[in-house]
Amino acid sequence: ALPIWVFFPVDHRCSRRSLPSQQILCAAMGKKKTDEKAEEPPKAEEEKPEIEFPPVVKELQEIDDKYLALEREYEKELQELQKQYTKKQEPLLLERTKMLTDQSAAESDSAKTLGTPALKGFWLQALKHLPATEDQIEEWDEDVLEYCSDITKSFLDESNLSKGFKLEFHFVENPFFTNTMLSKEYHTEESSPYTGEIDCTEIKASEIDWKAGKNVTVESVKKKVKGGGAKKAKQKGKEKEEPRESFFRNFFRSLKKGDPLPDDINMEEMQMGYDEEEDEDMVDMFMENDHEIGQSVRDQLIPFAVRWYTGEAAPDMDDFDEDEEEDDDEDDEEEDDDDDDDDDDLDFREAYGQQSVIVQSVPKNPYAQSTEIDYTDEEMVERLANLFRIFPGHR
Repeated sequence: ALPIWVFFPVDHRCSRRSLPSQQILCAAMGKKKTDEKAEEPPKAEEEKPEIEFPPVVKELQEIDDKYLALEREYEKELQELQKQYTKKQEPLLLERTKMLTDQSAAESDSAKTLGTPALKGFWLQALKHLPATEDQIEEWDEDVLEYCSDITKSFLDESNLSKGFKLEFHFVENPFFTNTMLSKEYHTEESSPYTGEIDCTEIKASEIDWKAGKNVTVESVKKKVKGGGAKKAKQKGKEKEEPRESFFRNFFRSLKKGDPLPDDINMEEMQMGYDEEEDEDMVDMFMENDHEIGQSVRDQLIPFAVRWYTGEAAPDMDDFDEDEEEDDDEDDEEEDDDDDDDDDDLDFREAYGQQSVIVQSVPKNPYAQSTEIDYTDEEMVERLANLFRIFPGHR
């Protein structure tokens, strides 16, 4: 019997434990970590028995090593090609910046003081249309982002692109902070040469030098005073600053593997629907999702910022609405078919005989580098969906 092949687009850089990026990075404020467990003595690791393989395995491993050496050679050539075309693309991005920052093209005198006089709020609108960042931008962030003049990218090590990259947000003089540039570095390393997975080991973000009373990452709230009389009258009207959601709090946060989870991250929201994990695991998960957002800014937003500004690159929300309706209908059908669940445990050959299915990935959005699943045999995929709970049309 022929095997059943089902191909899906896979990003090897994503973690198996990744949570939705927006859900994690938008959980950036709230309750401090509480109910910390008492420290337990570390458990001794159980020694795994050493497996003895037959001599032929060593010979096969040598073949693997030769293949890997060629793979490394290919990756090196690919990086050189990437650097070559990056240099060709840089003048185009500089030309875009020159046009956007041209004060003579400003529609008003007030627009001349903003980051992109030719198109007021250019980078603000582009970021609001990018799925990775749209839910992070709060109302109070918008005035600040209007002073952003450019967003640029670079690699930390030109000789080894897998070591990470850097994003730079450039700002003109503004009433909010003194920084002219806010940077964010993603330090990465290859976790396994056989899977190609990349681990983010550290995230370094600029510290923002806020001007007095202009910090949008905090809000002033009135103090609650216990008691009454003279004491209450004396404390009346006093305020204190408390952290609040902000793009500048969530995005420009430094993290490092092995460090404790920052106190201003809402643990309850992050762990909603997930088993409680140790701080170190949560930091790793948070960093992996942050890294994905950085990649989205680097690979999608910066090259095609104009298309994100116009909204052309943004996903069609009508498609998402239709997908949600289809998923709801399928959920209803599944509830009706609960009694037939035992039929799912069928042998492949018994269920499908000599048939095979190929599911192909086809380009969906050239600006977002996304893909859409194209099924060559819808009836067969529907049967696979019932067997594996794979929903047709799911992106």
